[in-house]
Amino acid sequence: MTTTANIVFSSFTSAADPMPRAWSRFRDQLTAPSERPADRLADPQTGPVCVWRLLASNNRELGRSAMIYRSFDDARAAVFDARLSRHDIEIRSVHGPNAGTHGWFAHEPDGPPLITCGRWYGAHTASVDAAQHSIEAFFSATVLAEGHRRLSADRRRSTREAIRTPGESERSRSTSLG
Repeated sequence: MTTTANIVFSSFTSAADPMPRAWSRFRDQLTAPSERPADRLADPQTGPVCVWRLLASNNRELGRSAMIYRSFDDARAAVFDARLSRHDIEIRSVHGPNAGTHGWFAHEPDGPPLITCGRWYGAHTASVDAAQHSIEAFFSATVLAEGHRRLSADRRRSTREAIRTPGESERSRSTSLG
């Protein structure tokens, strides 16, 4: 059984997909407008986008990319670049949108956020502990090399199409008529 965290990548067919938009809305709740990276999600012509997530060995999300990237290669390169800044990473704790909620993000001094929490915490100390654990895990995590999951806007629907034989079509029509 492995205890190493993993960094996994997901790409979306369009920047207009609800998931990247929700990703950036959550990130925007954590950061001030002047701290936000430019994602260019407002441009409908941006095409596919990619994000990364830091997962514990049990697949629980520990953190996620603050930036939404143009491609898998850009996202993967950004992970390796951020890992070079090991000693320069600072953690900032923030209050959530509701009373009693707390979150965090990590950044280089005077730089935009690199990593954010993936959820709100009920206690400030829980948020700080999670941030410290997540940053440690980020630097020792395995960066998956075999690619990424491609997700489309209709990912909740089955991609399998039912193929009926002529006899099945007749039977289903006759039972529905009679």
